[in-house]
Order: sequence, then structure tokens, then C-alpha cells
Amino acid sequence: MSKQQKFIMNFLNKIYEGPRPQKNTQTIRKSQRCIANTLKDKQCRKRTAHTPKCWIHLAKQDNLRIKPSRIIAAGKGLYTWKKSIPRGKIIGRYTGRKLTRKQIDQRYGENTATYAVCNPRGRCIDATYTTDGAPRFANDARKTPFKNNSKIKAGRRIFNLKASKSIRPHQEILTSYGNEYWQ
Repeated sequence: MSKQQKFIMNFLNKIYEGPRPQKNTQTIRKSQRCIANTLKDKQCRKRTAHTPKCWIHLAKQDNLRIKPSRIIAAGKGLYTWKKSIPRGKIIGRYTGRKLTRKQIDQRYGENTATYAVCNPRGRCIDATYTTDGAPRFANDARKTPFKNNSKIKAGRRIFNLKASKSIRPHQEILTSYGNEYWQ
């Protein structure tokens, strides 16, 4: 991307990206040991504060990276690494605390449950902890020049982040948060 293209993208981001409606939605960051195994079939000794896997194993095994988002004021974003992700492929499982819609409402009240996803039956996953998994870092392209390229598919008990379009290497993975998030 040329300097002129970067300038234009930054300019468009500033125009289209309004402030996010977040109040008291601080994420809980804790670190843990990487759950992946090394080539010698021993548990990795690196510590991670973003996902269950360290950045090396996240990239090599899942083809994902977490780095600053291209969307202004969005924080970190989820990116593909060296390989493209074909349309329809599951990018990752959305993991976290299993709660009901009622428990989410009690926990957050009028505030937006920033990392919670619910299915129509009222079963929810709250990925407030940063080590809950990589899909929690997918941002929404709403009010930006970018387009969403994935969807959160809610099953009975499992929530997956699935590619709705082919995603090229080193491209940010974006998904719709739904209208309820933005109210």
C-alpha cells in the first residue's frame, strides 16, 4: 500500500468512524501458559495474555494474528497470517463464560456487553477475559470504508466465527456485531 493510499484510508477512517458507545466495558486481562505443544511434543513455555495460544502457535496452527486494528479507536484486531481463509471455513470457536441472557442483563445492566454473543434461545458466551480466544478480537466494519468478511454462527451450545467471504493473507477479519450492540 502506497503512502497516498494509507493517507486516504486513515482519512476515511477518521470521517466514518464515530466514537464507540462503550461505558464500563473494560476487559479483564490475565496471562496464562500457552496450551500448544512444541515440535518436541512438550507444552510450550511461553505465556500469553491474548488467547490460549502464544502468538507463534496462533499464527502457525490457526493462521491468525492479533495486532492493532486498521479501524481507528477499535483497539486490537484479528488478522489472517500467511494463508488465505476460504469462504465458509470456520475461523475459530467463540469461547468464554457460558451464561443466559438473564445473567448477561444482570451483569451488565444498561451497559453494552461488549464481548457477549447470544443465540435466539437465550444462551450466551461472554468473552470478557482476554484469554478466552482469538475470535473475540474481530471488529465490526460498521461506519467504516471496510466490509465485514465473517459472521458469528450461533448454534445451540457452540458459537463459531465463520468466513462469509474469502479472506486474503494479512487482512483484518471483520464481523457484524448486530444492531443491539450499537443501540
